[in-house]
Amino acid sequence: MASPTRLPPGCGLDLHKPLLYNPYQMGFQAARRLRRCSSCQRIVSPEPGHLRCPLCRTIHRDNTTFPRQFKSLHLRAGRRSGKSLAGAHAVREELAIPGQTWWVCGPTFKILHDATMPTLLRLIPPQWVKSWNQDNLELQLQNNSVAQFRSLDDPERGRGQGLHGAWLDEAAFIVERAWQVLSPSLAENAGIVISTTSPGGFDWTYKTFYKRAIVDKRPGYWAAKYKTLDNPLFIQSEVLRREVEEARLTMTPEVFAAEYEGDDVNFTGVIYGQLIDDQTLGSDEAVRKFIPEWPNIDASRRILIGMDSGADHPFGAVQMVATEGGLVVVGEYLQRLQANVTHLGAISTRFGVNRFSGVQWSANKNEAQLRLEFALRNVMVMPAENSHQIGIQRVQSWLLTKQLWFVASRAPVCIEQMRTYRFADNYLVDGQKRDKEQVFKKDDELPDAVRYAVMAWPELPKMTAAPLSEREQKRWDAYSPNERLDVERIREYNKQQLGNDMREDEPGYPIGDMWGASDSWY
Repeated sequence: MASPTRLPPGCGLDLHKPLLYNPYQMGFQAARRLRRCSSCQRIVSPEPGHLRCPLCRTIHRDNTTFPRQFKSLHLRAGRRSGKSLAGAHAVREELAIPGQTWWVCGPTFKILHDATMPTLLRLIPPQWVKSWNQDNLELQLQNNSVAQFRSLDDPERGRGQGLHGAWLDEAAFIVERAWQVLSPSLAENAGIVISTTSPGGFDWTYKTFYKRAIVDKRPGYWAAKYKTLDNPLFIQSEVLRREVEEARLTMTPEVFAAEYEGDDVNFTGVIYGQLIDDQTLGSDEAVRKFIPEWPNIDASRRILIGMDSGADHPFGAVQMVATEGGLVVVGEYLQRLQANVTHLGAISTRFGVNRFSGVQWSANKNEAQLRLEFALRNVMVMPAENSHQIGIQRVQSWLLTKQLWFVASRAPVCIEQMRTYRFADNYLVDGQKRDKEQVFKKDDELPDAVRYAVMAWPELPKMTAAPLSEREQKRWDAYSPNERLDVERIREYNKQQLGNDMREDEPGYPIGDMWGASDSWY
């Protein structure tokens, strides 16, 4: 008698569980199935487990003749939202195609063993299993498809044979280097990557998968973001909803947003953060409040160009317009591996510099070579103070007084970099604190360019009282009468002690934007 097939642990235990409807997960599965038939040139969704066009009935041998519409599919959601379950259902369907090789990856062996592996194995029907290798964590199915489970705590484990697909679970907590090592394995078979994760605060998966799909709208990238409460289990259960609401009350807003709402929040070391969202002009009508002739800019207006050069990172530049309502960022430039003179020509062309009568160029005061090369071409570059602490305070003063604005359609990368700009870990290897806090030196070119432009501008922002933001007004309205009295007492104390002249009728004074860290002062 033949020995019974060895099954992986938990195999098939969740086959009886219904898959509840979730619009985000259903959209993810629908996008994953889309392929282009090389015979009829139609975008189709073939039957699960087959590489056959449902329209012309052509049977394809692999992804090269039946290419996928999306090579990257990304689910970004809060904790317990069902994102990993959606990934497991997707991989199971992919393994139903004969001869497929997939990697199922986690950031650590513990997460892989305790969460990712069981989620998939419990969905595999026992009759599908041909063999299970416990030592190598390799599952082979009767149709000769293979699923190999890998922990990527060591990035070099990402090296391997050609793959048809890879599932990165809790991808934000996998080091970026591991993805860089693994991704070439997908090229041979025109494979895809499925990534499911809770946000890690504008982590590498945000830029590599989510931003390319949602912000940049690159072909071949698909992504969705949703909340824990979008999970049908939470929708149906009042008990589970109460758990989330309790977490809302006990956690800080930033932590709750990251853990349960799937939001990208840099709540550790953030420099500008959500200030940038409040200062973004999302429509032409909004821009015309500052520049009435928009999208044209009058040639007589004062133009500021801040630059951040360097051989070891991209050359960044921003274009600002000085208006009565403040400085408005209307252009950006980001290129690498070019000579300074090449950058000069490209920046001048992109920003239309020659048509303006007054243009002020600025850069780090230590960039003597840049100033020399530009001066030889009759462009004088003003040396700007390069101290991060001083420059950041100057930029924050413009933001807090609502006199530094960003045009969303013209400076999307600048907005993203400003939002994620943060301080680096301020501790040395031996645990001692650095004398000076350092900025995290990655994707900081455009924030530095903004800093240099503002530092070189001789005017200071007008320090006038700003109205409460919508978020702050909601917080004030939510206070109980006693809490409002406490705030009013502090308001009166500050007025007497500090002699300030903020508006008397401003609700919740001094919570307003002029007071900086309004989330934690009380």
